[in-house]
Amino acid sequence: MDMDKGCLLGISVSPASLTGLDMGYARISGCSFDEHYSNCGYSVALGTNGFTWEQINTWEKPMLDPAVPTGSFMMVNSSGRASGQKAHLLLPTLKENDTHCIDFHYYFSSRDRSSPGALNVYVKVNGGPQGNPVWNVSGVVTEGWVKAELAISTFWPHFYQVIFESVSLKGHPGYIAVDEVRVLAHPCRKAPHFLRLQNVEVNVGQNATFQCIAGGKWSQHDKLWLQVRMGEARSSHLPIPL
Repeated sequence: MDMDKGCLLGISVSPASLTGLDMGYARISGCSFDEHYSNCGYSVALGTNGFTWEQINTWEKPMLDPAVPTGSFMMVNSSGRASGQKAHLLLPTLKENDTHCIDFHYYFSSRDRSSPGALNVYVKVNGGPQGNPVWNVSGVVTEGWVKAELAISTFWPHFYQVIFESVSLKGHPGYIAVDEVRVLAHPCRKAPHFLRLQNVEVNVGQNATFQCIAGGKWSQHDKLWLQVRMGEARSSHLPIPL
């Protein structure tokens, strides 16, 4: 049995100003939503009762609600929604043969200061099941935009797709927004990431062990997600008990 593995490790979040982004890194792809999201290869999946991501550009069409941020971005409006409604923003399929970084900015706001719901990020590998979220945030209202980093290790010939999922919460009107999504051709600066993942081949019925060497800034709250082809995702705090 050949165990094909993809590793996803931790995230880092920090407040950020979208007017002061460091754009000096080599970038594989990304989207700032200044043009239509389809030009970036992105797509949206219509959720229950029309709950979906919308592209907003307040420079072209000002919003009257002060809870809506200024600029161009993707956003969902959770006002008047039942709990658990989901909307999906899908990135194009990516294939990279190394550890690299995806970073993005998110924004949670409401007029009454209650959290509008949850934002989950999934990484679907080789067209398989969506699995568990590799990152999520809920129960917050952000003070401006917050930057998050997601470290991903993929190895040829595997491919993957990143999915942003917003989940509504009944009685909590407000907005969840995403902007400045970048796929960078290097490991994350803050989020832990895998430096090496060895391949293991065993016979049917035998146990397999493998070693992941991780580097980066780590805290006791970081979780490690392992995704195994033809198997279930598994999470653990570092180090991983195998």
